[in-house]
Order: sequence, then C-alpha cells, then structure tokens
Amino acid sequence: MKKFIIPILFCFTVHCGFAQKATNMSTPKVAPNGTMNFSVMDNAPQFKGCENTGSKREKNKCTSQKIENFIQEAFNKNVASTIPSNSENISVYIRFIVNTNGGIENVGVRTNNPVLLKEVERIVKTLPNFSRGTHQGMNINASYAVTLESNKLLNRTR
Repeated sequence: MKKFIIPILFCFTVHCGFAQKATNMSTPKVAPNGTMNFSVMDNAPQFKGCENTGSKREKNKCTSQKIENFIQEAFNKNVASTIPSNSENISVYIRFIVNTNGGIENVGVRTNNPVLLKEVERIVKTLPNFSRGTHQGMNINASYAVTLESNKLLNRTR
C-alpha cells in the first residue's frame, strides 16, 4: 500500500506546486499605455453615422466598414496605376489608436509594397474624428486593426 501512496502524494504535490494562478479573464484589461481593443470596450469610438445603428456589435461592424470604405474612396488612382495589375494580391495590415478626443494617432501600416504602404498611411492619418470611447465610465484610448486586400483597395477583381 505504501508503494502507491508515496507516488500519488508526490504527483499531487508537484501538480499543486506548478498550478497556475487563477485569473479573471472575463474583465478586459487596459494596456499600460491606457489603450484597449475597441471590440471589448463598453462604448467603442464610432465613425460618424454609426452611433445609432443598433447593438454594440452592429456599431462596431458599421465602423469597420466605414473605415474600409473611407480608405478605398480616398485611395489615389495615380498610385493604383503604378502597381502592376498582374502582381499578386497583397495584404495590407493597418493599426491605429483613437485617442480620448476621437483623434487618430500611432498609425502603423504593414505591407510588402512601399508605394502602397505610404499611400494607405497617408489616408489613415486623414480619417475624420470618431466619437469618444468609454469603458466603465472612463474615456479610454481604443486600438483598431484592419486588414485589407490590395485587389479590393485598388478596385480590381481576379
């Protein structure tokens, strides 16, 4: 009997010793720089025209769609003509922060086409002010991330 008790006690001790501390994952965290992802905020900053569209999910979807549309409409057609039409579909990753006043800051664009990068970065910096975002009654910066395909941006179909 002792042969079985000692290994079981040892395994139990090791298991309890390496157990992770329980954390509450249900409450979203604010980053050290005071920023929170827009999708988990109580009231995320909204693009003009999306404030009264319905549920939180519908408002966020409307805002994302309006951001995409703004970028597509503002895209310089001369820049589009410099990108070869036979080039592969390039992904454009965009991230930015909407500050507590609704302004855009910390714009970052990632793509492997330098011409496309500069043009998208220029456009994102001209986005109009958003409504203020709040979480638990406090104004908070919101981080947004958008992924676009170059064919959609350049209004090309494959």
